[in-house]
Amino acid sequence: KGSGPLPVAVACEYIRQAALGLQHAHEKGMVHRDIKPHNLLVTQPSGKPVVKVLDMGLARLSSQGETGLTQTGQVLGTPDYLAPEQAFDSRKADIRSDVYSLGCTLFKLLTGEPVFPGENTVEKLLARMSRDARRVRSLRPEVPTWLDDVIARMLARRP
Repeated sequence: KGSGPLPVAVACEYIRQAALGLQHAHEKGMVHRDIKPHNLLVTQPSGKPVVKVLDMGLARLSSQGETGLTQTGQVLGTPDYLAPEQAFDSRKADIRSDVYSLGCTLFKLLTGEPVFPGENTVEKLLARMSRDARRVRSLRPEVPTWLDDVIARMLARRP
């Protein structure tokens, strides 16, 4: 926030480490459901940045099935980082929803802006369900084309 968008290599390294943390959680049967920059903590225990995934408060075990804790029509997560299928029904969130949110996070780290800007939550949710995400290179042309393509794939509306 204080120094603007991150250098491409730094943003990619942070997201790579977060993805490894999410992979571990997914291998244990967990879906985070609230990946966003505020839930990634960067520490430097030995001078090298280490990213930790925080706030498992909305996480659920995929083996739990439908426990009744999440009701139909209930939106769980942060609107700027929410996958379209999760916005429609939080119980349908799976690893692909976390990948989508991780893509939104990478977009934010690289551009300093949300994928779908809007005045309110409804506007943001409708945008992500009805149109494709902006391309990173439209805001930051020096981002490599291959990385822009990877982010676009992470942000695909259909899981």
